[in-house]
Amino acid sequence: MALILALMGLTAMALPLRAESLFACSQIENSPILPTVESDDAVFFRTQSDLRMAHPMKEAVVDQLARLSQALARNGTILIYATIPSKSQGMPDALPEKASGMGYDPAVSEAAYHDIINRLNAKGILAPDLLTALQQGGTPERPFQAADFHWTSSGALLAARAIGAAIRAHPAYADLTPGTYTSTPLEKVDAFSTMRRILQGYCVVALPPVETLAWETVRVDQPGDGGTLDIGLGAGDQGETLDIFADGAAPLPVVLVGTSFSDNDVDNFAGFLSEYSGLEVVNHAISGGNQFGAITSYLTSTDYPTDRPRFLIWENPVYNNLGRYGFAPLEELIAAANNDCEHPLPLRREGNALIADLRQTDITPGDALLADFGAEGPRSVQFTLQGANGVSRSAMMKREDRLRATGRFFLGLGPYLRADLQQVQVAFDRPLTADSRISLCLTPKEDPS
Repeated sequence: MALILALMGLTAMALPLRAESLFACSQIENSPILPTVESDDAVFFRTQSDLRMAHPMKEAVVDQLARLSQALARNGTILIYATIPSKSQGMPDALPEKASGMGYDPAVSEAAYHDIINRLNAKGILAPDLLTALQQGGTPERPFQAADFHWTSSGALLAARAIGAAIRAHPAYADLTPGTYTSTPLEKVDAFSTMRRILQGYCVVALPPVETLAWETVRVDQPGDGGTLDIGLGAGDQGETLDIFADGAAPLPVVLVGTSFSDNDVDNFAGFLSEYSGLEVVNHAISGGNQFGAITSYLTSTDYPTDRPRFLIWENPVYNNLGRYGFAPLEELIAAANNDCEHPLPLRREGNALIADLRQTDITPGDALLADFGAEGPRSVQFTLQGANGVSRSAMMKREDRLRATGRFFLGLGPYLRADLQQVQVAFDRPLTADSRISLCLTPKEDPS
């Protein structure tokens, strides 16, 4: 009897814990994989990303972004840095009461977002305010999924409307001939969600499905065309090499690079961008490529200098810290955007390595080295720079499997100049081609580096 009463007591203590969750979830806040809180409104927020009030954007990173924007502009491309707000910033009304007890203040979080946007725009970087856009409402759905951190097609629509307005207001828009695109709602479509799958393991009742209203965007001012705007990377499903860049002499109006927020046909982000800008949008986003995957794959390819777009939209969630990997990723993008690398260095070959003599080369802090394999394929390269004092420093650069293996790697030389450089050795992850080379990339005099 005592054992039965004890078990009943334990059950009684457990019941209130179950009652707190609409889906009988337990211990999701303490998950070692994805700590999450559930609201009374059946919405789940990640504690590490969504309930963070301060998102890093150091002034040194803002300066690098400004240099990237200037480098692209010198070659005719306008950078639009699209900062996606966190789920808690975009849907503050859905936050659970316990969020405040955990120290989260929506007003402080929103102020932090606007501080980033204001500092970017003050440095001449076109950065639309997507937080205000996502909080506007008036769409068929909430801007974010209930059991996932991605946006719904309604969130994508609101963000695209704000970005489209920024494009139309830019002076460069006058050089383009816009078309008329119309988006039509279809039906709700389910989407795969890693977050929902993880959370479901902590919950008894089925979580809200990750679904959104699908849309179709078509250009309607071209009789006989009537085709659906191709906004995906469908060929990649068959393992084929994608050529997402337009052929012909006419410059691309818009290229979109970004994360899984953009690389999703169902959300129709690229389609909405076409509707609200009136321009063709070529989607080069990469799911799982982190903040730099898509833009690095695009700018380091030979396709970018061959067919530069008028506008380059770089989508990145606010919690994806651009300074996480140090200075190198942005310096590589700046060198690729400057596109002044036709300065081959005299070199010799030793096995699978290229060795270039730097003693007669005049190098300034903003310059970079281009290790060009001569073909696509390599996923890593190691630079070894040797100074006059015999000390050498190495830098390994990698392209993960989701990224495009362009075979072109740019290394900013600023941190290495104190060593009085004598030579550089470059070793790719495979045997050299006849066209493998090392070139010096010169920084323009206008670059503040």
